[in-house]
Parts: sequence; structure tokens; C-alpha cells
Amino acid sequence: MSELEVVDNIENFIVVDELNDFICLIEDFKNQGENIEEKYITALKTENVNFSTIEGTNVIFENCVFNKVVFQKTYFKNCFFKNCDFSNCDFSNSTFSNCKFQNVKGVGTNFSDSAFKDVKINECLLRYAVFTYSLFNICNIEQSDMSEAFLDDCKVKKFTLNHVNLIRANFYKTVLKGIDLRTCQIDGLILSSEAKEIHGAVVDMLQAAELAKMLGVIIK
Repeated sequence: MSELEVVDNIENFIVVDELNDFICLIEDFKNQGENIEEKYITALKTENVNFSTIEGTNVIFENCVFNKVVFQKTYFKNCFFKNCDFSNCDFSNSTFSNCKFQNVKGVGTNFSDSAFKDVKINECLLRYAVFTYSLFNICNIEQSDMSEAFLDDCKVKKFTLNHVNLIRANFYKTVLKGIDLRTCQIDGLILSSEAKEIHGAVVDMLQAAELAKMLGVIIK
């Protein structure tokens, strides 16, 4: 289901705008296995709680603030995250399938060992976020800030980056062959000593000169 289809069906969704109601959804899932489905979760604010192993399908999260919340081993399918703050949360070992992130803040958020399958990330602030050992399969990231993020040891397939700030991002052991970086800021990328991660990546002349400096090449 696409983002537009989710929005079109929002009249059928149950609105959850009280934290206690959201916690009840979590408890029902853990105790009875009831999947969190067709819910419009909005205006929630909480921190330092554990919501691990939940599963959500056709769920919209909007204008929520979760700080240092644990979402380990969660599974989200056909979900839309809009205008939310997940800074310093832990989504490690999670799966996002056919999801969209729009104007989401995830500073220092842990997405390590996760899978992003058919995911769109647009206008998001993901500085210092950790994606180590994650899989990106059909993933499009646009107009976002991923400076100093950890994208090391990742597997990428059909991965596109458009106007993304990648300054000092860590791509150690992540193969970027065929990835077009021309619209991105790539100053100070962290790579292996031979910079083999970017072999076959598409860059412009100025970016090539910057990368050459990392390899000790002097261009006159």
C-alpha cells in the first residue's frame, strides 16, 4: 500500500492520541498477539520506555515525540511516519517494509542491523544516526541530513541518494558502486584506506577532487 493509499483510508483508522491508549495497544499485542493495524497515532510524547517487538501494519505516526524509547525488533509494514521526533531511540534489529518517513527527526537514533525494504526518507534529520549492518533494498533518501551518520557494513540494492548531507558520514565496508552522489555533500567521508567503497560510484569533478585528496592524490 502506498503512502497515498494510506492517507485515503484514514477515515477508517482509529485515532490514538492518548499515551495510555497506545500502551494498551502494546500490551494487547504482547499478551494476545493482536497486531497494531489501521491506527492514526498522533500527538504522543514519552521517553525512556520499552516498546520492543511490536508489529504495525497500515499505521500513521504523526506529531509524536519519543525520546530514548526502545523499539528493538519491531516490524512496520505500510506505515507513514510524519513530523515525528525519534531522537536517541533504539530501532535496532527492526524491519521497515513499504514505509515513508517525512520530516522525521532521528538524531543519534539506532537503526543498526535493520532492514529497509521499499522505503522513502524525505526531509529528515538523521545526524549521528546508526545504520551499521543494515540492509537498504529499494530505498530512496532525499533532502535529508545524514551528516556523521554511521552507514558502515551496510548492504545496498537499488539505493538512491538525492540532495543528502553526508558530511563525515561513515561508509566503511559499504559498497557504493553505481550510487549517484552528485547532488550530495560528501566532504570528509569515512572510508577504508584505499577508499574501495566508492569504486564505481558516480561523482562530479569537484567531488572527485575531494576524494582524490583522501587518497593522497594532488591535482594541479
